[in-house]
Amino acid sequence: MDKLAVYNILIASIAQYFVFIFIAKNVFFEVGLDKRHQRYYDIFVVSYNLVIALIGLSGAELLYSIFLMFNIVINAVWLLMERDEKKFFALLLIIPIQGIMDGLFVPWIDMPPILIGFSDRVSVYYSILMYTLIAIIFNVIGFRIENKNKLMTDIPGSGMSFDSERRVLDTVEKLLLYLVGTFVIPFALIVSNLPKKDGMITLYNSELLGNDSWVFRGIIASLGLCTFVMTIIAIFVILAGNKRAYYHNQVSDMQFNIIVMMAEIVGNRDADTGGHIQRTAKYVEIIARQMKKDGVYKDELTEQFINDIRVAAPLHDIGKIQVSDIILNKPGKLTEEEYEKMKSHAPEGRKLLIHAKSHLGEFSYLEMAQDMAGFHHEWWDGSEKGYPEHRKGEEIPLSARIMAVADVFDALTAKRVYKQPMPVDKAIKIITSEKGTHFDPLVVDAFKRCIVQIKGAYTRFENAEQTCDKK
Repeated sequence: MDKLAVYNILIASIAQYFVFIFIAKNVFFEVGLDKRHQRYYDIFVVSYNLVIALIGLSGAELLYSIFLMFNIVINAVWLLMERDEKKFFALLLIIPIQGIMDGLFVPWIDMPPILIGFSDRVSVYYSILMYTLIAIIFNVIGFRIENKNKLMTDIPGSGMSFDSERRVLDTVEKLLLYLVGTFVIPFALIVSNLPKKDGMITLYNSELLGNDSWVFRGIIASLGLCTFVMTIIAIFVILAGNKRAYYHNQVSDMQFNIIVMMAEIVGNRDADTGGHIQRTAKYVEIIARQMKKDGVYKDELTEQFINDIRVAAPLHDIGKIQVSDIILNKPGKLTEEEYEKMKSHAPEGRKLLIHAKSHLGEFSYLEMAQDMAGFHHEWWDGSEKGYPEHRKGEEIPLSARIMAVADVFDALTAKRVYKQPMPVDKAIKIITSEKGTHFDPLVVDAFKRCIVQIKGAYTRFENAEQTCDKK
């Protein structure tokens, strides 16, 4: 095989892989692999294509063609690996993602040589140059987006201006992407497989077109322009959706920050509560997202639920306003009478929020806040240790069951007036040991699966608090 052609296909395959990942994550909002596994997968793909290139240079054309076809399988495997559910639908995404890719690639890589009439060799050099530039551009953009998202999520207690992991395509957006992708693929296949000689298409000697190659090239150019415009329109629709998500997140963050501020004003009476409400808000969001990913409690775990639980979480200890400062800040063990007064913060908090709802109106996060404040100390097995109503199993609202795990994890790992912080791994063991007794087993399972994110949030909060102490 021609060496230059092999190098061209090598560069094209690697570039297409990286653009595929970029479009999957930033246009279709597939979550993707974690950073470490993504790095390993990238190395595997590049190495695989280098091996294919060596096979091509050795002259084994049949084997080369077979191995080259497996690049599409590699992309499909990536989609399957990053999904815990609906894996069949992940495979269907190959079509629109490939179509959007072709809509971006074909007008800039395949069509100029046809329309201008590059020689075969110049066409290959041009293709190598364009694929290299496109790969670099998309990698730089992807790197900047990833770092921007990381910067925003590193701010303790805050949401993001726009978080692609919280973005879900609506029906119209999905339909548009599938239609564009399905239309573009056949056109791209036709253009890339047109018989050419010295860069010029050789189909013009037909009875329909006569000897005028410009007619046929004009048709191809028009179709190419249409596909490019369709692709850009589809991407702009997604960007418009991103803008809507941005404003939605801004409103959500504003609500969250106001509620946190109000809860902290109440919590200033308790030396432990300020950081506690922000940490637990982050923990419940992480756990709820993991449960949604696991596919449990599907009817309840909607995006609205996750947004509400994050906003409502800071209010779970609002009832402590009714508890004496002496009890809240006592460095030693509470007496039985003091403990009973401390336990009253759950029903009192629920009453306060019911009263607030009667004045503020119907807000879904207030409904959830009532449940979280009132029942986050109940035990899954209905034990007498739980309070205030000794509810059992799914009688306890799901939001309260999630809060129970987050609340205990933070209580164990945070410094309190009466104790030093417990090591994170020891706290995890305690929560795991109380699966099915104190905690909903499915919540504990999700907690364990997202423990890397929980630990990351814990570390960020700890570092932020240490920085504040130094100042």
